[in-house]
Amino acid sequence: MRSPGSTANSRGGLFITFPEVNKQKATISIKTHVLNQSKTAAKLAVVTTLEDKNGQKIAFASSSTLLSAYTDQEYLQKMVVLKPKLWHPDHPYLYQLVSKVYCGKTLVDLLVSPIGIRTISFSSPAGKADGFYLNGEKLYLRGANRHQSYQNIGDAASASMQWRDALQIKKGGFNSVRASHYPQSPRFLDACDKLGLLVIECEPGWQFFNKDTVFIQRSYQQVREMIRRDRNRPSVFLWETSLNESPTPDFWAKEVVRIAHEEIPGKQMFTADDFFAKGRKYYDVSYKVINEDATDPMPSMPSLTREWGDTWIADPKKENGLRASRIYTAKGLIAQCKLRQNALNGTMLEEEGGYWDHARLDANARIGGYFLWSFNDYTRGSDPVTAFSGVVDIDRYEKFGYYQLMAMQNARNPAYGPMVFIASYNNQPEIDSNLIVFSNCDKVRLLRNNVLLKEISREQNAKTAPFISGKGGSPYFEFKTGSYQAGTLRAEGILNGKVVCSHLVRTPEKPDHLEIEIAESGIKPVADGSDMVPVYIKICDKNGTVITNTSQLQSYQLNLKVSGKGTLIGANSARLNISSQQSEGGIGYGIIRTLETAGDILITASSPGIKSANTKITTIPFKGIYARDGEHPKWKNEAEITDTIGRIAKPDELPPMIKLTPDMLSSSESTVTSRLEKLIDGDPRSILTVSRESLPITLKIDLGKPVNLRGSRLIWGKDSDWYTYSLAGSADGIHWIDLIKERKVSGQDYKPVFYEGKDSRYLKIKVLDVQPEKSKLAIGELELYGF
Repeated sequence: MRSPGSTANSRGGLFITFPEVNKQKATISIKTHVLNQSKTAAKLAVVTTLEDKNGQKIAFASSSTLLSAYTDQEYLQKMVVLKPKLWHPDHPYLYQLVSKVYCGKTLVDLLVSPIGIRTISFSSPAGKADGFYLNGEKLYLRGANRHQSYQNIGDAASASMQWRDALQIKKGGFNSVRASHYPQSPRFLDACDKLGLLVIECEPGWQFFNKDTVFIQRSYQQVREMIRRDRNRPSVFLWETSLNESPTPDFWAKEVVRIAHEEIPGKQMFTADDFFAKGRKYYDVSYKVINEDATDPMPSMPSLTREWGDTWIADPKKENGLRASRIYTAKGLIAQCKLRQNALNGTMLEEEGGYWDHARLDANARIGGYFLWSFNDYTRGSDPVTAFSGVVDIDRYEKFGYYQLMAMQNARNPAYGPMVFIASYNNQPEIDSNLIVFSNCDKVRLLRNNVLLKEISREQNAKTAPFISGKGGSPYFEFKTGSYQAGTLRAEGILNGKVVCSHLVRTPEKPDHLEIEIAESGIKPVADGSDMVPVYIKICDKNGTVITNTSQLQSYQLNLKVSGKGTLIGANSARLNISSQQSEGGIGYGIIRTLETAGDILITASSPGIKSANTKITTIPFKGIYARDGEHPKWKNEAEITDTIGRIAKPDELPPMIKLTPDMLSSSESTVTSRLEKLIDGDPRSILTVSRESLPITLKIDLGKPVNLRGSRLIWGKDSDWYTYSLAGSADGIHWIDLIKERKVSGQDYKPVFYEGKDSRYLKIKVLDVQPEKSKLAIGELELYGF
């Protein structure tokens, strides 16, 4: 069968569609592209069989023809399945399509393809764009964005690690995932097919567009290759054939959508982009379909929110924003959840955790769903700072927010079930007198030291966030106790009058011993030389309670050793410091790689003054076939590579910052001058905003005396917008020198720009444009460097 890389439109490999789908009957259309690579004509037969999950044959088709040497042909076959089992996130039934190619009586090619029978739509049977429909029934999409990056290994993860991610996302209450911002590992998508996660697949690209013809043609080609690779997957329902947050021209957007529909003709191809970028002009589905005054700019356009729940300027150290980590304390983890509840319930105010273009989320009557930013903490290659926006850490350990989103699913849905979780470590008197509990049950009961504090019903609690409740989700339950007591907290979830789940929290006592948790998620590690198993090392008290932080950056020295039939990834890397690491929130982490010989992997963890821990992992033999290795130097050990290219300057390498005062600042727009002190107050979250209609605008600075400028930094207020600006300097206010010529930058380009501005007393920052069209100029901070 010919590779999906074929250049013929919508050809290559297998192409499976479902022209008719309902509960009574499904029609399957199979196009099989076959290439005769022999020197002579051949009598070829394509035999296709459909099997159920038990291997029972339920449909069959056969086609044959005489194919000339070095020619190809597409075979079209149809099958009918009566009373099909339809694929759905709650019951992701997969059939097996077995494709065989015979030359005479000899089997020359074989391909087994898991397929799910389903149909998708972004409009109701009456034609209204009021949500997402799967198999004719409305399904509210509760999704998360997932970056394919892991601590210590980047994206070089084994198939089992990919599966664990999908399983963790599913268990976290999500029914969908946005594969940000690139087609991700086929093994991850295999898991989405099997576990039941709908996927938005994204064209590779982020905040960049180049008009060079080579770039453009390659961007078109990668769309074709992306679609052909994954077009038969039941999990993929939306194709983001756009370069994420990039200012693409009209001709490009129009063509890339045309290509997508050419690759999958018919009514089951849906493309997506931001509404105010190119979405409303060319795409089938738009993100952020809302005006700033909360009105709907286009009720006929299907709507999703691709990212919400984060702001890149949040400072996790302050523990009051949308980014939080266990390296600080529970205070930040709780604040993150409270702000996200505000956003889910419809706030458009940034100080409350929302933003206007999130489209009000659960408060939007016709939105198809949302995708939280993000599932996991991550680091970008250009940024050494971890983005703590995940509901799990970069090592995949769950934060409080993981359970908050879990509570959005129906307790009576067997795909998720009932849950209850106390968002507390009960170790901080200043915050643990008011207790937050997540649950999707009918009632929640909270006990402290075995004394009932209160019982709250779901009906009572719905009033605290009515739009979340209206979409079937569960706002958090807040128990205001008025005082703090150390000891035990126990929450009970009640369904149909019975306690069906519970969660116990104990106040941590003194460190006593270490425990090692093997996070294999039921997946047996395989001795293939590349499989991976994550492990957590926990500092525990005598009761087995983790010693969580009561102060920021509290940590313990952990020494980790692995021997036997496995190795500790990064053990020999001084930079990663895995073998001798500091705990984060009472927990350490490592990833173990298996060897090619099965057996026991021995793990030892120790810490000064604390009882050590030992455990083992037993790997199973690899029964597959290895790909042939190429010629290369033998890999001996991990080594560090030092490279200064693209290195970001450290704060102590910058020239001194020039002290700016409000009297130094003015603007060409008189109404703006009184607000300019927002630019120099040291808080990038206090943002100067100016309407797009007021551009261009000039910000003027009089330093009072000549200064030798060495650089500047603008911290923009909206990370996904694009800003065009310039900077000029002058000694006398008459003769000007360009220090930064007209420059178009992403809102996430906040690194200092260096230049030589000798004897500069006067400065002019001219902002010419901001994109997309509905955006405003937003600047969080201005910094100047020099002597």
